[in-house]
Amino acid sequence: MRLPALRSFVLPTIAILASTLCVDAAAHHSFARFDSSRIVEVEGELLSFSWRNPHIRFEILAINDKGDEVRWALESHSVSILRRTNASPEGLKKGDRIRIAGWLTVRPSTEIFVHNLMLPNGREIVFGAEARPRWSTGNVVGDETEWLTAGTASDDRGRDGLYRVWSTYFGPGSTFRTFWKREYPFTEAGQRRKDAWDPLTDTSTPGCEPKGMPLIMEQPYPLEFTQGDGVIEIHLEEYDTVRTIHMDLAAAPLDPERSLLGFSTGRWEDDTLVVATVAVDFAHFDPNGTPQGSDPGFVERFRVSDDGSRLLYELTATDNEIFTEPVTVTRDWVWRPGEQVRPYECRQ
Repeated sequence: MRLPALRSFVLPTIAILASTLCVDAAAHHSFARFDSSRIVEVEGELLSFSWRNPHIRFEILAINDKGDEVRWALESHSVSILRRTNASPEGLKKGDRIRIAGWLTVRPSTEIFVHNLMLPNGREIVFGAEARPRWSTGNVVGDETEWLTAGTASDDRGRDGLYRVWSTYFGPGSTFRTFWKREYPFTEAGQRRKDAWDPLTDTSTPGCEPKGMPLIMEQPYPLEFTQGDGVIEIHLEEYDTVRTIHMDLAAAPLDPERSLLGFSTGRWEDDTLVVATVAVDFAHFDPNGTPQGSDPGFVERFRVSDDGSRLLYELTATDNEIFTEPVTVTRDWVWRPGEQVRPYECRQ
């Protein structure tokens, strides 16, 4: 049956962003391919949906202003983001007519990153750590979240305080927002490679392919430090990643095999864990197309804050092919009692 004329239109941007939509634009993959300066609304028949990592996905069939049928490919945040809110797929049913609001891609396409979804029964789902209801005043899910809970002070400090689960905080003053820089001291070769990056066709982490260093350290999900025999392991929820830090420097190979995460050695400087990583084989430094050369090196510093509530992090990259000088970025994590590193279970 032919659908009646449905809406697919662009709404004014500034008022929407200020009053009804507040989202973090760096919660998983690069969002550079989406135009965050404008919001579109589309109504249509729900053809399919998939509630899984790395992104939840939908497909809807709508009618444009010319009366033509258009299939829209929609995606939103990961299940790992949403499981720490009260969002759920309850009520989503193929064949129903739904309304969505989100970002179009920077160049014309039928892809949208969704922030709000209205079901036929009037129930609205909001997606992300800071998304706000758009149409509903009461029947909303996804608006209750752990992501805005700041760190809790703890007696676990110093070296021993490192070994627990740490979480990302999206609230006021979040350092996650400012982890990557807007500008870098590029060499001529580095600038050419950055300029050649296309956010619509180039990606650091397509589908379920894991991230490498240092991009994996942006992941917003919990991470946990554990001790092993001569090693410290960092368990990161995204892609079920495990980084191994070798604490016996004398046993480190002179020419380690190149890999996504590289080869890491660690040492303690008072209460700070200092980690040096080499032999990284990964194309990008950040999610926004900043390239890496053939032999980047990284030094990371992890330290528990004086009140035990935060894990302070600093990473310095040296890459003479790409940067004219070392680049340092910083962020932190917070301690929330009861948080866990959960299975990521990525499926395309």
